[in-house]
Amino acid sequence: MHHEFFDLGPRQGRNIHVLPVPYEGTVSYGTGTRLGPEALFRASVQIESYDAELDLDLTDLAHFTPLPVIHPPATGPEGLHQAIREQLAELDAAKDFVLTLGGEHSVPLPLFEFYHAAHPDLVLLHIDAHADLRATYEDSPYSHACIMARARQMGIPLAQIGIRSLCREQRDYMRAQNPAELMTLFAWDLPAPGEAAERIRAFVGNRPMYISFDVDGMDPSVIPGTGTPEPGGISYAWMTRFWKELWLDGLGPKLVGMDMCELAPIHGSQASETAAVKLIQRILTAWLGLA
Repeated sequence: MHHEFFDLGPRQGRNIHVLPVPYEGTVSYGTGTRLGPEALFRASVQIESYDAELDLDLTDLAHFTPLPVIHPPATGPEGLHQAIREQLAELDAAKDFVLTLGGEHSVPLPLFEFYHAAHPDLVLLHIDAHADLRATYEDSPYSHACIMARARQMGIPLAQIGIRSLCREQRDYMRAQNPAELMTLFAWDLPAPGEAAERIRAFVGNRPMYISFDVDGMDPSVIPGTGTPEPGGISYAWMTRFWKELWLDGLGPKLVGMDMCELAPIHGSQASETAAVKLIQRILTAWLGLA
């Protein structure tokens, strides 16, 4: 694993802990997410820290502290989650920002627990092609297909963007939920970025927010390197504009942590990891520079 995330020079601004978790124990189609964290580290040092559209430089706003790699145990997702919990025990959820790099999307469950314990009014913003609201999948309640069901089981309100693949049972579940607890902006009916940002701000209100970002939420033309690509996804222009609109003029929620999961790099191409890192950069730059 590379030892540096981004290449920002002097350490200044907000400290961002970077937690690499190269895990793919419950993947159900394509493989390679175990290679995602390393690819994201490699791509990050090739990215210009200056965001010309926002006229902000991440160098002025943040620095990154890589944490030890979580090496997946052979005991499955439960063992992995326990290993992550032990790593997080050294941090303070009330003040420490953790950027978790998956690995598949079952990875961030302990992060949800970590931040929810410190912020009982936590809200999740979920970017994904899939609803991930199955009660169990392939005999496991901790599959990547169940991660948001576990979040809802914890009582965490959930806003979703980009969903376009779900079973009938998940749709029935979504329709039965209180709209104040679960809101979904489906990919086929996605409003303009400014309107989407307004709706997310209204849903979150003054509560703290955690972002859980599955890269297959993006259209495969943007990030083809993922195990379960779905056509009809979010465009890069829409997604970058959304983060700008979310925190424009000092508006938008307080961000406490985030993850970027399901990157499965393609040999000989750097397009997927570059796009994913650029999205991380835009999220952090917009939050720290505009809010």
